[in-house]
Amino acid sequence: MMGIFVNDTARNTLSKWTSTAIRDGYATGAYLSPFTSPLLGNGYKRSALDTSKLIREAGGEFWFDPMTYALDMPRAGDFRYYDAWGLWDKERGRGDLSTREAMRAHVDRVYEIQTSLSSPLLAPTKLVSNPDSMASQRALELSQEAVSADSSTWLTVAGDPQFWSSGAELDAHIGALDQLEPAGWLLVVTRQDNSMPPTSTPEEVAGLMRTTFALSQDKPVRVAFGDLAALPAVAAGAEAIGTGWDMRQRICAYQDFEEREDTSENDGGGWYQRPTLRGLLGGLTQKQHGVLASERQSLASRLTPGTIGSKPEHAFRHHATVLTSLVTELNLLSGEDRVKVLRKHYVDAASEWPEVAQVTGVKIGRKRWIRPFLEGLDQFAASEGWR
Repeated sequence: MMGIFVNDTARNTLSKWTSTAIRDGYATGAYLSPFTSPLLGNGYKRSALDTSKLIREAGGEFWFDPMTYALDMPRAGDFRYYDAWGLWDKERGRGDLSTREAMRAHVDRVYEIQTSLSSPLLAPTKLVSNPDSMASQRALELSQEAVSADSSTWLTVAGDPQFWSSGAELDAHIGALDQLEPAGWLLVVTRQDNSMPPTSTPEEVAGLMRTTFALSQDKPVRVAFGDLAALPAVAAGAEAIGTGWDMRQRICAYQDFEEREDTSENDGGGWYQRPTLRGLLGGLTQKQHGVLASERQSLASRLTPGTIGSKPEHAFRHHATVLTSLVTELNLLSGEDRVKVLRKHYVDAASEWPEVAQVTGVKIGRKRWIRPFLEGLDQFAASEGWR
């Protein structure tokens, strides 16, 4: 039974914390990124081969995600680790996908690395904003080359909120990709910033659900960097979603790929230790949760099952356990029932937020944590004739 997987982090905790999560049943594996981890060990982070071995020995899946689409992000420039992976022909240079030959050369290098790391094949792709554009055509051609090179590959579809909100044009692009019949799908929503919760729209949520539902009829679908925002995709048929203990593991934000002034190794960013309340389908700050527990102990206990703990790993364990329980609950159902159950969770959570806001003074409540996801869920359900 799938649940959550761990996206890569700039910290040196990936192999240890993921291995613990796998053994304790609240993660299925991890995806390594050439932007975030070195090919060879550097004294701070383990080598890719050691990371793969440790995660697989723990009983988990190890994937190498080339994240080629990140090269298309505005101001992408954090190549401290990236260029050492040798993902591009030296004569053509980084990012050259101008011809079919260049595409195949990049695909071959990606597959060679994945095979050496005992990773399933996961094809590179381009970032798309308009599903009817030159970029979308190049993404389709790159996917064609990837499947032609090895039909056992998974395909990635990476797009910004505009892409996922594009209605019929999105459906046409996905339909063309679906004809390639890969082994599975990894979907990514890229964002302008890493605010939590993400500034999603109902149209984006409905588009992601529609895509997931269509693709999952034949092949497995996962959502990278999905976290709580990807629960509607799970309701539509996704088997697993990505998360982590840093914000950059939960949201695929452009700012996290910009060139960094701080080139030291220990630049993982701030730990994301905000408690995740299952009954709210959202989070509070530690201070806000402390106020809630003090002023409304019974309410806090009901909304927040389990022990959170004071350290970053404890906070991640609690968050991951909450996510895993929700994904598992939905994965036990099928079709319309998955959507109905998640909708009830959203409706129930929306009814709890006003009291929580009154007690804690939290400014970000159901308008951000619930409304766009519930409205997107309803749009999708209506399109399927389920409402």
